[in-house]
Amino acid sequence: MDVPVFIFTGFIDSGKTTLIRDTIESPDFKAYRNLIIVCEEGDEEYDDDFLKRNHAFIEYIHSPEELSASYLKACDRKYSPDQVVIEYNGTWEMKHILERRLPKGWEINGIYSTADGQSAESYLSNMRQMFMEQFSASGLVIFNRCEESFDRAKTRRLLKTFNPMAQLIFERPDGEIYDPSSEPLPYDLDADIINVEDIDFGTWYIDAMEQPEHYYGKKVRFLAQLYRGNDLDEGTFVPGRFIMTCCEADIRFMGYLCDYKGDLPFKQRDWAEVTVMFDYKYIPSYGQKAPFLHLTDIKAAEKPAIDPVYF
Repeated sequence: MDVPVFIFTGFIDSGKTTLIRDTIESPDFKAYRNLIIVCEEGDEEYDDDFLKRNHAFIEYIHSPEELSASYLKACDRKYSPDQVVIEYNGTWEMKHILERRLPKGWEINGIYSTADGQSAESYLSNMRQMFMEQFSASGLVIFNRCEESFDRAKTRRLLKTFNPMAQLIFERPDGEIYDPSSEPLPYDLDADIINVEDIDFGTWYIDAMEQPEHYYGKKVRFLAQLYRGNDLDEGTFVPGRFIMTCCEADIRFMGYLCDYKGDLPFKQRDWAEVTVMFDYKYIPSYGQKAPFLHLTDIKAAEKPAIDPVYF
């Protein structure tokens, strides 16, 4: 039987222990024999009553060197866990656990990170590399204790550039989650022409898909590479970008169908600055409604410094 391993990382007092406690208390976890490996001790603790009622056992280590293959194998023999939770020290490089040989049957099933919104700005200013490194492989990052003034859009852009596959959640100081649809976008939706900067193409692409009402009937300008394949109807092309979704092995060209009138004196893979009118309608070849663009202006452009882009 496989033993799932769940890694929780973040700086001390970022809410890791609270998140772990809540997770283990959930029905999906408490029915199993849980091993918790704690790599640093914060203010929150796992008391005996918590461990007993959740079939949990605990181990403490104090350096990445202690987190060795032989140590993990010994833990497997000692506790025979059904699942393992590692409260990882956010100041340790992730390679110490990601490159570690795990006991037979153990498999990393999820990596989750927490960050304190009240101290995040200071960390980003003074120790950005260490702060961001802990999020490098996370599937979920929770920024908690975020005041209204916390720049969620800036933080999202920074983290998505570093780890484009991460899901982000921003929590208010009272624990309530900010509605993602209320987060400010990195461009002005009320401008005469919505100017999407190069780094923000992935943000625009996803938002246009999920909330097309933001753009319906509006002009949008962005830098794109042109696709003019034989599979497209005459008078259409796709202005888009290669987007890295998780790693260099998973880069895909993404864009929306666009029609044009007259000639389009550009070749396959040419770069251009395009201005389009955004539409949302039923597309027969898709069999459903989707964003559709109408070209209003196009200018030749140079290949950008950032390529591919990220979600």
